Amino acid sequence: MGRRKAYMDDGGDSSDEERGRIHFDITEEDLEEERQGFSGVRKRKMFDDSSDDEATPKGGLGSGGWKTGGTTLFEPAKKSSTPEPQKVASPKRKNAFASASSSKPEPGFAGFSKHTTGFGQKMLEKMGWAAGKGLGAGGEGIINPVETKLRPKGMGMGFKGFDERTAQAKAEAKKQSTMRGDDSDQDQDQSEGDSGDSDDSGHKKKPGKAVKREAWKATAKKARKPKVVYKTANDILSEIIEKAPEAQQKVIDMTGPTIREVSLADIRTSDSPTFMETTTRLPELRHNIRLLVDLARGDLENLSREKQANVFRLQELDKELVDIQKNMERDTSQKKRVEEIKNIGVQLERISRDSMATGAYASGNITSLFGEYFEILETKYMDEVKSLGLDSMVVAVWAPILKYKCVHWDVLDEPTWGVDDVQRWRKLLRSNDDRDEFGDLIASKGVNLATPYETMMNTIWLTKVRSAINNRWNVRQPEPLIILLEAWKPLLPRFIFENIINQLLLPKITTAVSDWDPRNDPEMIHSWIHPWLPILEPWRLAEIFTNIRQKLSVVLRQWHPSDESALHIIIPWKQVWTASQMEMFLTKCILPKLTQVLRTEFVVDPQDQKIEPLVWCLAWKDMFSTTIIGQLLEHEFFPMWLNMLYNWLTQPRDQVNYDEVGEWYLWWKAVFEEFGLCSHKTVSQCFRKGLDMMFMAGNGQPVIPPSF
Repeated sequence: MGRRKAYMDDGGDSSDEERGRIHFDITEEDLEEERQGFSGVRKRKMFDDSSDDEATPKGGLGSGGWKTGGTTLFEPAKKSSTPEPQKVASPKRKNAFASASSSKPEPGFAGFSKHTTGFGQKMLEKMGWAAGKGLGAGGEGIINPVETKLRPKGMGMGFKGFDERTAQAKAEAKKQSTMRGDDSDQDQDQSEGDSGDSDDSGHKKKPGKAVKREAWKATAKKARKPKVVYKTANDILSEIIEKAPEAQQKVIDMTGPTIREVSLADIRTSDSPTFMETTTRLPELRHNIRLLVDLARGDLENLSREKQANVFRLQELDKELVDIQKNMERDTSQKKRVEEIKNIGVQLERISRDSMATGAYASGNITSLFGEYFEILETKYMDEVKSLGLDSMVVAVWAPILKYKCVHWDVLDEPTWGVDDVQRWRKLLRSNDDRDEFGDLIASKGVNLATPYETMMNTIWLTKVRSAINNRWNVRQPEPLIILLEAWKPLLPRFIFENIINQLLLPKITTAVSDWDPRNDPEMIHSWIHPWLPILEPWRLAEIFTNIRQKLSVVLRQWHPSDESALHIIIPWKQVWTASQMEMFLTKCILPKLTQVLRTEFVVDPQDQKIEPLVWCLAWKDMFSTTIIGQLLEHEFFPMWLNMLYNWLTQPRDQVNYDEVGEWYLWWKAVFEEFGLCSHKTVSQCFRKGLDMMFMAGNGQPVIPPSF
């Protein structure tokens, strides 16, 4: 073989796998020898071993004919002016055969030697073939044989742009593209013409460097080079901002030799590199350019994010600026209001000092002295009164006057003094009992610190009231203190009111009840206890009520129902004590006495009836429940009454005056009707039994005795 020159590939047609591989140049002599090898021309005999100089062909339609013993069996086909197409872009295969059958056969095609027996021809004729027609039953097959183009020995597919197509295939492709109106093959032929004519081995006939061709690639049409359009940084930033949500989403790219992470924005703006792109020319340069592009894109994305963050920050700063301006305006307005409040405080101090000097404070009228400025505070500066604690300023000018007046104040004679002033300016006198707009106590963190108003009332006002209650107040004259507490209850702090009740009033009332003697005391206890009910409420006096019931129980042990004073003492407590307490007390102390009177002192006598014991018992009917009073009459009175009626009616008929019986019956009904018991269920049933007995006796029937 010819001389070969080794060289290192510098990347002209290299790949990542071929980097550093040694290649060799192929000369014209090498290609010629390889063509002879591919065409079957060898310096050896096929049938005659004695001839070493003549080349005996191996045979085949495309190798110049098949010879046997020097005789040619088939004549070689000549090149057709219309080559057989390699590919036909037709939707149906039948059209391809139709185009092949429409071509004219080459001269001498399918000709057989006159020295040979037409074995092949005879076989084809038996199958319906005729010379000059295409193969197949309908003649739609090919007429000319398929041309072949041999590749030089050792040459790979598409090596250095070697064209695999034959002239026949090129001509047929050009014909088919002309029929479709497609210029792709014409462009390709044009490009081939521009690159220079090539021989069958794929090398140019003209001297010069071979032009690289990539015939093995399916490039139907040479793409026109697109116009380069450059993007500015602002355009890229706009696209990144628009696709910011997508840019954050990462995708794992496994199409290349290595795994890498890309974003959706990268995939949509530019195609992801494929395996072929990573294995083409200049991989280092492409890699470096890609790195530079990625770095530039990253910088642009960072700048975009920074710009967006700065925009958001600017918006926040604008909002903060607006808030600061509002706060500044509010602070300026607040400062102005504080200056006005300061002037009001100076005026109040001046009035207080002048009143002390002139003696005007002796009247103790707060409204006449400070009403003008208090009115301004209440109407215009109520928010500052809560936030700045201006109630201390109000108390500061109020307390000296209250202290002076309390020295000369008679609590029992003037219990309502000062109520009008405190009630008028109560909004300026804050207390822990007051609720703010959030429903929370004024005192913070659960620690109730006394307000100025609470301190003033506890140290000045309460001191005077405590002295009056302990030293001068009579428990049996509750009216002055009742008036005092009724007037001051809604104005006083809660702890001061509870202090008066628990520490001053209740202990003194409890002591008075303990000293009370129901037998000898001419004054009814309810007359000086019940007035306290609206102020103290029954639950506060429960212990006192228990003490009163115990004292009454002891006295009632010696009591007789004929003494009506007990009824007058107990009746006022019916609405004060609970129903269960009253019923238990009457059942234990009163009911046994009434039962004993009816059993021992009352007798039913139609001739000389004494009704007083029954009247003593019926006087308590409103104190007992209807059930208890009904049981008392059913078990104690009506058995005697019905027995008397039965004995009267069972006497001989000539001795019974039924008119007197009827009058006696009606008289008793009138007695019970006078006490309002005639409609009582038990009373009605008992009178019904007496009426039935009278009816049976009047009709001469035997009278049935009453049963209980």
